[in-house]
Amino acid sequence: MTRCEPRKPCRSKKVQQILHLEGSAARCRAQYERGLVKVSPSRHRAEQLLQEALAIKVTLTPRELSELRSARSGV
Repeated sequence: MTRCEPRKPCRSKKVQQILHLEGSAARCRAQYERGLVKVSPSRHRAEQLLQEALAIKVTLTPRELSELRSARSGV
């Protein structure tokens, strides 16, 4: 049996362990979400740039498409 402090309720080791793990998980999740907030603008900008590239790509002639494939393959 665990010893109780005057103002704290008695909790078994398993309950203490669960509370500790849940607290650690909450801190990890908060840290992860803070990281996402920092990354979101960059990801959004990357998506915008890819959409712009796609908008141009659909206007390419067959010769320009061939050129693009060659450039991507490093030839």
